[in-house]
Amino acid sequence: MSDSSKAVVLNGTLTASRARISPAVKQILTGLLKEATVAVQDEYFYLVDFGPDVRPQRHTVSHDLFCTCRLEQDCVAVTAVKKYLKDGGEPASTPESGYYPVAPHICPVCGGKVHPDISLSSHHRGIGWRCEKGGLVCYWTAQVNALKARCESKHSRAGTVEIVSFQNNPLKFSPGYDPNRVYPVEGCPFY
Repeated sequence: MSDSSKAVVLNGTLTASRARISPAVKQILTGLLKEATVAVQDEYFYLVDFGPDVRPQRHTVSHDLFCTCRLEQDCVAVTAVKKYLKDGGEPASTPESGYYPVAPHICPVCGGKVHPDISLSSHHRGIGWRCEKGGLVCYWTAQVNALKARCESKHSRAGTVEIVSFQNNPLKFSPGYDPNRVYPVEGCPFY
């Protein structure tokens, strides 16, 4: 077991942005990157393990390269994933448009900051979210845009499909049927 007094704590002082301006931080993080192991986890995520001498030892990085720790995209785990991908590692899957395995950090509609909203979550859409600028309008706009893109993609694969309107092709009812007829209800005083 390693000595916990020698443990490196990944906090606001050991970040990717600080490594660009501090040679000492860069040296520490370079050493961590050499020891890091990266693996795809649950299809859309990367599990980064820095070993027992780093706190926290394991980090989860989403497919869009944000760490789940409070350092988000400034975490050295994101740098480890970028290095892993550059070295030919297996990439995580990109979710289908409109499906969010985690709430996006940046709104895909307006670019604002996003917060998870569990009341909008579903099995088919993933984690629900709400934009600081546009609120639910941005969420539902992103969902509608995803549906439009899927429909256009489906129709382009199937060839040109002509959409028929009801005005040009009215519904035909069988002879004697009146769609406007109101049927009386037994015992109802209104009939």
